[in-house]
Parts: sequence; structure tokens; C-alpha cells
Amino acid sequence: MVGSLSRREWCRKFLGIGIVVWGMDPVWAEELPSTTVPYFETPQWAERQIDEAYARLESWRGGEAAVVFPLVTDTHAARPLFFGLPNFKDTKYHVLLAQRAALRFKADLFAELGDIGFDRDLSWKPSKKEDALLRLESQRNLYRDFPLPVLFCMGNHDSGRAYGNVFSELTLSAKEYGGMFNGMIKKRGTELVTGPNEDYGYYDVPGKKCRVFFLNTSDSGEVGFSTEQMGFLADGLKVPAEYCAVILAHKCLHPTIGKWKGGRPGTIKNGNLCMTMLADFVTGSKGGEGNVRWDFSGSRGAALAGCIFGDSHFNDQAVTNGVNFVITQGYGTVSAKDLPENVGYVTPVDRTKTMLVDMVAIKPAKREMRIFRIGAGGAARDRAFRF
Repeated sequence: MVGSLSRREWCRKFLGIGIVVWGMDPVWAEELPSTTVPYFETPQWAERQIDEAYARLESWRGGEAAVVFPLVTDTHAARPLFFGLPNFKDTKYHVLLAQRAALRFKADLFAELGDIGFDRDLSWKPSKKEDALLRLESQRNLYRDFPLPVLFCMGNHDSGRAYGNVFSELTLSAKEYGGMFNGMIKKRGTELVTGPNEDYGYYDVPGKKCRVFFLNTSDSGEVGFSTEQMGFLADGLKVPAEYCAVILAHKCLHPTIGKWKGGRPGTIKNGNLCMTMLADFVTGSKGGEGNVRWDFSGSRGAALAGCIFGDSHFNDQAVTNGVNFVITQGYGTVSAKDLPENVGYVTPVDRTKTMLVDMVAIKPAKREMRIFRIGAGGAARDRAFRF
């Protein structure tokens, strides 16, 4: 028995399936699903895909200094627990594969771009409170013992909003989310500089003169930046002239890319302000809007590698005013009727045999950035940028 439920009843209640799915005898105990990350062997297909991407990165790097980190986004991990045996349809296991890739690549950090997916169940219905709490515990456990710094960007599905105006029984404020995730990383000893709610901030990569910002595109309603966050960004971008900056966030700032078919051009709240600020950073200029002011004249010579986003569930990119705006697909999906034309999208992705992780590599001195695809699409999905 698990509490007052039999194992079969427990599995049906929380997973919507019976024990027979694993093909195991119902009397097993140590294999019960839980929030604890299980040990498992990296499958050969994942090892191969990681090694292929690593070889391409090493060939490009050629022994030069680079900042390297993987992107995980839009996992929408609706299964609340870990199975007793690996079920690679569950994106939590793909986060663990991305972590193993990060260690293989000797990455400097790990980036989570949002929409972990505690707010809905497998039928896309709003989560019950106890179910959402289990999902959040599982998500935090993914990173508790991971040795690299992790930067979390809050997504629009990370507040408890399942879709539209319908909420799960558990909701999170920006402060609750920030403390739960970035706060956990800070307590571990990573020197993150954050805003008061820990939902946005930046990390200086030791020894590499690179400042990586993680922003919250949902701290002003479902989609938008608060003026306080924009003031924090303006102050944080006052970096030494030899520095390189990178912006990570969930929702794309750019007004025309990243929209599903039928989506209207536009931008998030204070998105235009942010784009103007970044353009002035590139030129070392001063400016402002409303109560947010900036002066980057002391940072002339500093570089902005780009702004990288999730959310859209497909690959897209644009360059405006010298700023690279880049969207990574992640594990989200798009129906055929919603997929815009001429975007990079790999579908369907069979998670039982394919990873889908973008590994970012930046050479600050040469002002080059490349994104190497691990898994789906392979080398054909690698992308190159100058800044």
C-alpha cells in the first residue's frame, strides 16, 4: 500500500496508467514512481548524438576560449513523477540527458528557458494542487545535485496558468518561482546577482569576461517586463569594454519572429523599450524611456552575442539594429495548422531515440556564436552568428 491506496490505484491516480505498463510484478517496491531522480544508463543513441555534436563543436573551437552552455526549454513535463525504469517520452529524462551533455562538453553553465509544465496534466487540463506540487518537487530534484550553475527563466506556463484565463489549483508568484529555482542555485553557492524576487538576474562566467542574463518575461502580467526589471538590466549592462553579454528569456522580444500562424505582429510589454536599450548597448549610447534610463558610453567596445528565447516551439531568428534574436525549439510541439512557413522545425521527434538540445558556444574575442544541435536534425540544425 502507498498511504491508503494500493500501488495499482496510486499509479492510476497520479499517472493515469497501471503497473502493467512497466511489465513488472505488482509486488515490487523499490521501483515505485517518485520525485527522486533515479539512476539510469545513458542510452547508446543519446551517447552517439552527444558525441557527434561535441566533435563539431571541438572542430569549430579549435582550442580557442569559448563560453559553452546547453539550452533546455518548453519541456512541458506533465508526468509528475519519475518512472521506475526510464521512460524517455517523459521530458524530465531529456533534461537529465542534456545535463550529461553539458558535462561531456565541459559547459560553463546550464540554461532553463521556461515552461517546465507543472500547470496542466497529460490531457492539458489544469493541475490539481497535489499533482502540481509533485511536479515542482520533481523539477527541483533534477537540479539539486547537478554541479554546474543553472539559470532559470520563468515562462508563461510557470505561474500556474494552464491556458488562457484557466489556472491550475496551484499558482506561483514571480517571487515564489524565483526562490524555488534560482534561489536554490544561490543557496548552493553560485554567485548569481538577482532582482529582489530572484526571478531575474545575471551570472558572470568565471575567467571568461561574459555576463549571462536570465530574464523573466512574465513579471508584468502573463507577458511582459516590469520597469523595475528593465532598470536592473540597464544597470547590469554597464559592463567593462572587453565583456560579452548574452540575454536569455522565455518569450521572444522581437515583434515579428516567433509567432504561430495567425499571430499578430507586436511585442511584449516593455519589449520595445528593451530592444531600444539593447541597440544602444551595441553602439555604446545613452537613452531612456519613462523612468528607465541608461548610459553605455563607458561600455563602448563591449559586445552582445545575442538574445536567446524559447516559447515558440520552433527555431527562428532575426537581426535588428545589430542584435541577434534567436529562438530555440525545445521539446514543445506545434500543430500543422499553427506552424508558420519558413521556420526551422523538426517533427515528429521520437523521444525514445532522439534528443533535441541546442548547445550554445560563444567566442567573445572573435565575436562569433554557434548553436550546435544535439539530436533531432543534427548538423543541419546548427546555426552560426556574428556580433
